[in-house]
Amino acid sequence: MARREEERLDNMLQGLSKSNVTKETFGTGLKNIRDTVKKSADKVVKYYGDTPWGDEVKSIQEALKEIKQAEQLEELQQLTDQYLKVLAEPLINRKLTVNYFKTAVMQPFFGQPSFLQATANSLSYEEHIDRFQQDYILPVLLEAKMRTIVEQASTSNEVLAFLDEYQDYSPFKAIKRKVKKRNLGEIRAFFEQEMSHCTLIEGQLATINFEEMMFSPLGVSQNKALNFNWNLAKDETIPISSLAKLILFCAPAGAAVYLRKDGFGEQGEYRTYMGFVQSDSPLPDVIRKNRYFQIAKQGMEPFDRVVSRMIEDVKQKAGFVADHLLFIEFSSEYRAKKTLLDYYHLPRYLAEYLSHHADELDHIRPWEYREQFIRHVLKGEDPRHMITRLLRQNVESGYSGWSAYVATRERYRMRQYAKHLGEGGSAMDAKEKRVRAVYRVYRSGADIREKFNQRGPREGAPEGQYAASGAKKISGIAYRLLNAANANNRKSFMDTVMRLHMSVDKPVPVFFLDALHERELDFHTVANAFVAGLLSEKYEVAKEQNGEGVTVDG
Repeated sequence: MARREEERLDNMLQGLSKSNVTKETFGTGLKNIRDTVKKSADKVVKYYGDTPWGDEVKSIQEALKEIKQAEQLEELQQLTDQYLKVLAEPLINRKLTVNYFKTAVMQPFFGQPSFLQATANSLSYEEHIDRFQQDYILPVLLEAKMRTIVEQASTSNEVLAFLDEYQDYSPFKAIKRKVKKRNLGEIRAFFEQEMSHCTLIEGQLATINFEEMMFSPLGVSQNKALNFNWNLAKDETIPISSLAKLILFCAPAGAAVYLRKDGFGEQGEYRTYMGFVQSDSPLPDVIRKNRYFQIAKQGMEPFDRVVSRMIEDVKQKAGFVADHLLFIEFSSEYRAKKTLLDYYHLPRYLAEYLSHHADELDHIRPWEYREQFIRHVLKGEDPRHMITRLLRQNVESGYSGWSAYVATRERYRMRQYAKHLGEGGSAMDAKEKRVRAVYRVYRSGADIREKFNQRGPREGAPEGQYAASGAKKISGIAYRLLNAANANNRKSFMDTVMRLHMSVDKPVPVFFLDALHERELDFHTVANAFVAGLLSEKYEVAKEQNGEGVTVDG
């Protein structure tokens, strides 16, 4: 917790230390620092208010109120250093870290069982361990010991004596009621034939029923889903063992925990996700992959780069990419009864593509579109609708279409890789030539834009009548083309294209006619590449080196 706060405050102070910081910017940054300090300082006061630490954070908060001007930046730095020193105290840091981990990571997936309850926040670190031991570890040990007693006992009294000794464990009370009048052979038959077995772990006896608080992503409504009940028994929903309960509780330990943005722009929402990588390789290799995945996601590494680097690692070790990587991401909110689950299998064609062209995806911006692009592909979905959305944003904001062109080109290139492998490995060089054809479509759109810019707004307009600028005309045309392409209305799209070319005295390129029959390029590739070109200036078109389909900086 102390390290997290230090990183946040350092970033804020770096922003305030810039030479061009304005009075308004300093005021906003100062408020953010005060709010950040207050959030953790209040917790220190709550738990350690009667100690010197509590008095110190109170004085720091009072001193922060006296900071008003940028000239007091050095004093502000000293106060934050003093505050971080208090947070770094082992007792305080450990307590705040545990409580933050419980609230931010564990509770969305488990609710508030055991020590995750809000009332348990006042417990010490050692008391948290004791509660975990009592509620999760001890039941597993007791059930294992019970099985041993049943197998090794020479009389029924030994089994009953054991159940009496640990009668505080509620499942044992129910078991004793059913076996107290049976002999040893009948007791063993009860455990083997009558008692339910764990539905999650083979060979384990079921002593409890699954509940949402054991792992919210797998939760079901017990009152409204009778078909989930075991043998349709109302008092027996999904029988599991205490060992299964413990393993479910430990699920976050093996997963990467990170923030992921779902959606686009201001309408997007950041959610806490857990991610895991599964493969057919030996367990130590799976563990190593997941450690890398954790480090990469904590460093906000883009998803496509994480995947491509894992592929490179596999290629170096095994010489091929047939590792069957499976990526699992899930987000859960216990209070909202909501779970989101995504899982991606890495097909061989995509592995081949990423091993050769992963860097090209760096040019898809904003980054949230890049993330959605690769996730669509990993799901086996066509990302063309995402590209259409990106083009619409470019039209609305006045941004260049270069990023959308790269996305269009790489979508097409991926399709060529899929076809290449589907045909048993035909020469990819021939298919790369088709990829270069996407650039010609893009360039033709940029040529049209340049013609409009050269004509000016007044050319051809009656005297005294308003005439839109070339950029505004292009925006209107781009909208019309996008609507036609999105609706797959090829007739309307071609009609607009023909009128557009006639208005600038240019012939309609043959690839538009080919696109209608999809002889070389598919219709949506042509449509999106052309619209992207309409939204790009001439200097941006030069980013494509010699029309070879390779992105270079420009």
